[in-house]
Amino acid sequence: MRLTFTFSCVLFIAAGLYNADVFAQAPAPTDTSKTRFLPEVTISVKPNVRGNDTRKLSRKDLELVQSNTLGETLSHISGVQNGYFGPNSGMPVIRSLSGNRVRVLANGLGVNDLSGISPNLNVIADMDNLLGMDVYKGSASVLFGGKAIGGAVNMRDNTIPLSRPDKPLSGFITGEAGTNYGIKQAFDLNGNVGTNWVWHAGAMNRFNNDLKIPGNTKAPIAYDPKIDNLTESMAQVNVQKEIIRNLSLYPYISQFVLNNLNNPAWDLSEDDLYTFQPNSVIGGKEVPNPANSKYIPGQDPNTPLSTTVVKGITDYAPVKKGIMPNSRSESRTINLGTSYLGNNFYTGVGFRGAYGYYGIPGFALPKVPGQDSHHGPVGTDYRPINTQSVSNSLLSETGYRPVSDFISILRLNYMLQASDDRELIGDQLANRFNTTRHVARFEAVQQDWKFLSGTSGVDYSYMNMKGAGDQRYLPNNLSRELGLFTLQRVNFEPVQVTLGYRHDEVARRAMPDPTYKPGRGLAGGKLSPRDFSLNQYNADAQWSILKIGYIKAGYSHSERAPDVNELYAGNDHFAIMLEENGDDRLKKEIAKAIDLGAGMDYHGWHVAASRYQTRFNNYMYLAHTGIARSGGFLVKEWRQSDTKITGWEAELGYRSPANKILKWELASYFDLVKNINTSKDKLRQWAEGDYMPNMPTSRYGFNGGAGYKKISLNLFFDRYLRQRYLGKNINPEPAMPPYSMLSGRISYTGKLSGLDMEYYLSGNNLLNVEARPQNSFLKYLAPLPGRNISLGIKARI
Repeated sequence: MRLTFTFSCVLFIAAGLYNADVFAQAPAPTDTSKTRFLPEVTISVKPNVRGNDTRKLSRKDLELVQSNTLGETLSHISGVQNGYFGPNSGMPVIRSLSGNRVRVLANGLGVNDLSGISPNLNVIADMDNLLGMDVYKGSASVLFGGKAIGGAVNMRDNTIPLSRPDKPLSGFITGEAGTNYGIKQAFDLNGNVGTNWVWHAGAMNRFNNDLKIPGNTKAPIAYDPKIDNLTESMAQVNVQKEIIRNLSLYPYISQFVLNNLNNPAWDLSEDDLYTFQPNSVIGGKEVPNPANSKYIPGQDPNTPLSTTVVKGITDYAPVKKGIMPNSRSESRTINLGTSYLGNNFYTGVGFRGAYGYYGIPGFALPKVPGQDSHHGPVGTDYRPINTQSVSNSLLSETGYRPVSDFISILRLNYMLQASDDRELIGDQLANRFNTTRHVARFEAVQQDWKFLSGTSGVDYSYMNMKGAGDQRYLPNNLSRELGLFTLQRVNFEPVQVTLGYRHDEVARRAMPDPTYKPGRGLAGGKLSPRDFSLNQYNADAQWSILKIGYIKAGYSHSERAPDVNELYAGNDHFAIMLEENGDDRLKKEIAKAIDLGAGMDYHGWHVAASRYQTRFNNYMYLAHTGIARSGGFLVKEWRQSDTKITGWEAELGYRSPANKILKWELASYFDLVKNINTSKDKLRQWAEGDYMPNMPTSRYGFNGGAGYKKISLNLFFDRYLRQRYLGKNINPEPAMPPYSMLSGRISYTGKLSGLDMEYYLSGNNLLNVEARPQNSFLKYLAPLPGRNISLGIKARI
């Protein structure tokens, strides 16, 4: 990867030293982004050929809202929140679903997203080199398979360029520095050679030190003397306490314990002496227990049997007020590609590389040779948890437009991806995943024919994962997935109907080597091979009313195969500070969803509302066992039970006419989601309660923007409410305080030596509030970063 980074630096410097007068000799192309001032999140008023309401973000939209992670970038969309796992790792949570249920793609191909296996394994996305993103809310499994049972995010980039630039060289170079964000540089260059050849080159480099926060890194509950044992582990504190029994409440002393107190076979102590039972069973006979001389009769029956005295609470590792520990991060990416563009045929190849090294605001014990991994009393050397990721992808795309009345285009995409993801305790390797992926997708897009249009295709993916490290929690494994799909739109104006079907064959195989020790999963660590047949289908209907409004209804049936961690995980998973146990007997997950909605667009006004409900059979979740190992590890295992997800989303906005000198826009939204336990599983009711814990809260938000000549201003306000639908972590889940997030951006455009320049000032968490997302696994350990002000310059060629 060092060679990759060196090459990106060379390109960056070369672009910067290129004679600016050359650019001034040719007239600048029209910059269509100048007429747009707000992030335009488009609702598909009419169902498109893909059959889903798709939120489309353009490159300009991403410039206004982009953040460190994919989840944070998309968090201003109703129904989408950030799966915050520290400031350097966050994936989109769509209607309370994430990980293995939300597929992340690049140009329609699934990328190496291991966030469903471990949320710290973040997709390193270069937002500056994206053309845009498509966000699928609700099931997209017909298009992308079972891993899109809860939605999908497709990142569109220009690694393989598919259009001819207006000039021999175009693009941009940008630099940015923030008070609490670090520094970033990026470039995106495009050009053409001759009549048919085009090329693309882009790169990004970003770095930040430990981030500032408004108060303490840990939530107040971490230092509450009433803290329970499980929260104590999640907050990573050691509670020194003494339990004093009220011996005056026990009328008897056990004769059996007196006889065996010094017998090591029974492991008894003096605490076991006192009892309410008048007799003991010794040798099969009842023997009277002697009276307790300390017993005081007639006491209040509600008198507690014991009193806990907390003598002190200490952190696993030292923390400093105002600083988020271990939040340092660095990342680099590079994109290179070229294409041949003919009249009815094109083909191109590309390379995409990414490197990231970042910390998780948590600590763990390294494994010491000859000792159990859960070793050491209070004061043991806890070390920070870090992540290192390297990914390199070779890409190709070929398209052919036949002379046909039925087929519009035939398209074939392929990606070979090699990734190296490491979880570290300090500098010591705990887990390593070497992953090789082959992904191919063939699509045939139909010509619009009278009232029918559509897309059909084939998906294939192969993943081979090999592990290493002192504390592996996954065996070597491989997965194969083959899917065939079709999605058809039938147009009977003013009614449009979309029908889709997909069939998948999925294989999961564990291939343990002698260095891997199976865990204690529910299946006993047999690591059995599994095969799944999945069927996906959907039906949507929409009625357009007077060309200004619509009513829609949709139904989808989606199925997902358990992933390798859900089947085969075992042992300590240090990155999430759990002992994780899979179950190779798990069944496929089935979701049946209904989505109802209505909307209107009239003279600049936009209003939309939707109501959705999804019933899951065999919903897979990582469940509490109630056991906590020494060293702070909770023991969890993958289980299944029925779940229902319901929610509302609503939007209201107004955009001024485009011909006004002062252009402005206001928009608002509200969303609510509930993940409800509908099973009769007593174990789940005891451990997780009526609702799943760690779920997104209800929110509302406003954003507005204005543009006047060369100046534009944008503001975003999001209010996260206190969670009302709380689950349990064995004990009742505490609600995090509500909070408000305010961000903004102001920019000025001008000319400098023939270049279009943009100077901007952006800010995040401008109110500098202590914000702890309810859905974050790390909510007790790390809040969102504090206030940041960034200054940036972008030169457009």
